[in-house]
Formats: sequence, C-alpha cells, structure tokens
Amino acid sequence: MTRAAILAVLPLVFAGSTAFAEATDEGAARLTQVFQTYLGTVEGVVTVAVAGDSYTLTLDAAPFAALAAENGGSASVSPMVMTLTDNGDGTWDVTQDQPLTLAFAVPGQVDVKADIASFTSEGVFDEALMSFTSSTSEMTNLTMVQKITDPTAGEMTSNVTVASATYETTGVAGAAGGVDNTVKMELTGLTQDFLVPATEGMPAMPVTMTAETMVQTGKIDGLRPDAFYQMMAWFVANPSEEAMLAQRAGMKSILQAGLPLFGAMTTTSTGKNIAVTTPMGGVSMAEIGIDVDVNGLVADGKLREAISVKGLTLPTEMIPPWAVPILPKDISFDFQVTDFDAAAAANVAMGLFDLPPGTEPDDAFNAALLAALLPKGTVTIGLNPGGISGDGYALTYQGAMVAGPETEIPTGTATITLTGIETLQAALDAAPEDIKGQAMMGVGMAQGMAKPGPNGELVWEIDASVPGSLSVNGMQMMGGN
Repeated sequence: MTRAAILAVLPLVFAGSTAFAEATDEGAARLTQVFQTYLGTVEGVVTVAVAGDSYTLTLDAAPFAALAAENGGSASVSPMVMTLTDNGDGTWDVTQDQPLTLAFAVPGQVDVKADIASFTSEGVFDEALMSFTSSTSEMTNLTMVQKITDPTAGEMTSNVTVASATYETTGVAGAAGGVDNTVKMELTGLTQDFLVPATEGMPAMPVTMTAETMVQTGKIDGLRPDAFYQMMAWFVANPSEEAMLAQRAGMKSILQAGLPLFGAMTTTSTGKNIAVTTPMGGVSMAEIGIDVDVNGLVADGKLREAISVKGLTLPTEMIPPWAVPILPKDISFDFQVTDFDAAAAANVAMGLFDLPPGTEPDDAFNAALLAALLPKGTVTIGLNPGGISGDGYALTYQGAMVAGPETEIPTGTATITLTGIETLQAALDAAPEDIKGQAMMGVGMAQGMAKPGPNGELVWEIDASVPGSLSVNGMQMMGGN
C-alpha cells in the first residue's frame, strides 16, 4: 500500500466536522475508522495513536500473514510506521524512517525475501487534491532474493541488490480536473544475478546484470485518485465473489464517475553503463532508454513506446570474424498506435456490469464494442524515425500503416535510407562464399532500386497506400497499372 493510497482517505476525516488542529484520542479513533474503510477491519492491521501533536499510524500485515500460513504458505512484513501531523490548513505532514523486511513463500512454487536497510520519506498531503503536493523518499541497501519453481522450466533463482534509490513526486490541481503529478525515480548500484534453468541440450546458465544508474521521470495529467480509492473501498466492503456480484452496480457507478481515470501519461527511463555477463560472453550498453506515451480512456486514443540503445557491445566470441566490423553500435525503435476511441469503448464496456451473472457478451455486444473502439474501422500504426548504425554505416527508417477489421490488406508508406553501403559490402566480401554470394546479390538488387539522397545516401520510398499495390521509388513491385 503506497503512502498516497493510505493518505488519500484523509479528506473523509474532515467531512462534516472541524479539522483536528491538535492530536486527540477522538482524532485517532476517527482516523482508525477511516483507514479501515480502505484497508479492512481485521484486528491489528490499522493502529492510530496520539504522539504529542501528531499521530502515529502503524500498518501491520501480521494478521494477513497468519491467513497465508493457514493455506500452506508463509508471509511476513515489518510493520509500516508513519507520523501524521495536521497542519491545520487542509494539509498533513507525513514522515517515515525505518528499515523494512518482507518474506513470502508458497512451498514448491515461490520464495521471496526482501530487505531495505533504511527507508526514509517525507511529504505534504493535500486533502482537497487527495494527493501529495510534494514527497521525497530514499532507500539504501536494498536486497531481494527470489526463487520460482516451474513444473516445466524448473527452478529459477534471482538475487537483486540496489545501493540506493530515491523517489520524488509533486502534485497540483489539473486544468481539466483531477491531479497533475510529476515523478522522478533514480536507482544507483543495481546488480542482478539469476540462473536460467537448464533445458534439453543446454545446461543451467548463470547471468549477471549490472547498471550504474537507472533514472525514470514521468508526468501524469488528470489523474483521478478519488476513483481509485473508491474502488479500494468497494473491494474491502465486498470481499467475497457473491458480494461483488450483488454490488457490481456500485463499481459501475464508481468507474463511470471516474472516467477517464487519467488524461495522459508520459515516462522516460534511462539506464547508464549496463553490462550483462554470461558464460557465452558479455553484452554492454553505454545507455538504454525507454519512452512511453499513453492517453487515458479518452476519445483521442494513443499508445507510443520507444526503445533506444547507445554504445552497444556484443560478445565477439559468438560472432563470425567477417561480421564483427559491422556489428551495430546504436539502435532505436519507436512505434505508436492512434485513431482509436478508448472513451467510447469504455462506455460500451460498462454494459458488462448489466449482464446477468455468468452470462457471456453476445456477438452484437462485441460488435458494438469494436465499433466504438474503432470508429474508422482501422487504427494507424506509426513507425517513427529510428535506425541502426555502426562503424561506417547508418540505416534509418520511418513510416505508417493503416490496419484493422475494415481492411483486408494493411496499407501504408515507409522511407528507408542507408549511408555507408561500402562498409557493408566490404564486410560481406570477407564472408564465406556460400554467404557472400547470396548476400551480395541481395545488396546489389536493393542498391539498384535505390535513389540518391541529397547527401549521397541511398533512399527507398516504399508506397503500399493502395490495397494490393507495392512500389519502391515509383517502380511497381506488385499490383498497380
């Protein structure tokens, strides 16, 4: 349970009453009641006590761990202890300073143990926003040991250590409602050792991955924390399958009122000086980046992901000598899907709550859902500028394709450029004859279809915008007239 989730219930404490300017037994009892609304009423899980002018909140999962033991497993987690101080202006100071431990096991399936030597955090929670306006957290010396047993793959173990981790957030009222949050997380000194299970003809393989730093920054606009916390309370209030079925109309109302849940979210993750060591050789990267850009359940649907690698070094022990000079150093791939209506689809999907229990949606419902999601009957899949490059050459590409149930054949266009073809030809010329002959023939045909670019690069303009037709630089390869 995150601090944001826990403190999100604080606004209810003040509903219809005067804020507790000073910590009192009455205030502690009220806080306990509200937290139990979201976390359940199992005895001993939630404890709130007066501590001077503040409250000490203790969340203890030991009662739940006992339930796990009754079912043949085991679980333990150190109690989380926070200090809550009412600032008297609708905000609360929240602090935490403690070590943390966690263990969970199901015999023959999974065994996980985690320790954090020190976890400290402080933040300011705003009742009206139901969010932290600012918060910072820091962890040091994180270790996690995980063992998973699969009936087919066998046993896989993993050991993770992190020297330190920091987490920062901000929150302000969103212009279009909800809360606009920013997030920054940084890990340093990351190491992971794991054992890949043996397979037929292949012994078990130890792998070690290290990263100097991993940094992620992000922004989420229009987040609706109230909807998420109401969903938490609904699950607590309806713990059984029978209760959830009987009260499903309540969940439908929560979801409808909370749409689009969030407006848009972007994240940028960057890892520096990453190395992977295996018995077959090592792989290293000076930098790896992952960007994600996704909209919430809105009419302007969008999903984008981009991956880039810089300073790639591959194990030359596994590479034929002739291919070593043309191994890639930098790689980037960026795609996105647009032209779908997630808001309309979500509204139609709400009809699932109205079906009698055990009833599957019929063909008419599925057709309506698809029509709402794809008002044009298609989506646009974009291949944003990306490429592969090495010493003496660079291949770049970009394009877009339209596909969906309304098209028998996807249509689209793309542009590919290449510089340094001489570097590739020189490497292929040193390849064994059986590889050299076929490869050089293919390169020659591609070069013959290319047109020169403004800086001497080779360019291939691919046009498949008409169903059943394909041309390269105006030369028909199939279909056409």
